Amino acid sequence: TLKPNFWRAVTDNDMGSGINKSYKAWFNPEMNLKSIDIKKGDKGSADVAVVTATYDMPEVKAKLTLTYNVAADGSMAVTQALATTKGAKVSPMFRFGMVMELPYNMDQSTFYGRGPIENYADRKMSQNIGIYKQTADEQFYPYVRPQETGTKSDIRWWKQTTADGLGFCISALNNYFDACALHYNISDLDEGEKKAQRHSTEVPKSKYTELSINLAHFGVGGENSWGAWPLKQHRLPYQDMTFSFCLTPLGVK
Repeated sequence: TLKPNFWRAVTDNDMGSGINKSYKAWFNPEMNLKSIDIKKGDKGSADVAVVTATYDMPEVKAKLTLTYNVAADGSMAVTQALATTKGAKVSPMFRFGMVMELPYNMDQSTFYGRGPIENYADRKMSQNIGIYKQTADEQFYPYVRPQETGTKSDIRWWKQTTADGLGFCISALNNYFDACALHYNISDLDEGEKKAQRHSTEVPKSKYTELSINLAHFGVGGENSWGAWPLKQHRLPYQDMTFSFCLTPLGVK
């Protein structure tokens, strides 16, 4: 599956500032399908099918448009566009991107971006840009309490494959992006509104490899854990946003 996502597993810092509650509208916002348009286009010598789905999001007073340009060679260009309501009193969001549920054994990640340690908008300057390879299990850090983990920033391209190289490459169109692949889903890592005082070993593994790809990601803060938000430049305000990327098959003969 490939579906929109605006949430992350909340961190201790999120809970300290209470934004895990004030941002709750973005946890699983209602999405009402308003229209689907399908047409054929032409991309050079390759036939292309263009599918456009439009959703109304009443809880956050916005409209979301998803456009898929599917080419005959199996590649697909995706555009996720959020149109917000000017002046509406809606909270910022944690992420703007999409999440994919992939076969469990499609857990090999090779990427060109910041690594190898997880890094975020306000926690990335210590990590150099390079080419790195990690499994989904290696991207998970077992914090004492389960929370957001594994994300890498400033990604140029990201390959997600099986050990035999079967999978795809994600490349952004006109922007860098964030990504991570885990054997855990967001809802299981998320503590919700209250700390359940669980430990990471208690979180069940997903039957999938969960791949998150994001145009932007709200900072994780760290000035303190008792109320300080990430700095303003590391937040993700309620505004119009567009994320475009391409999926290209790998290992297919």
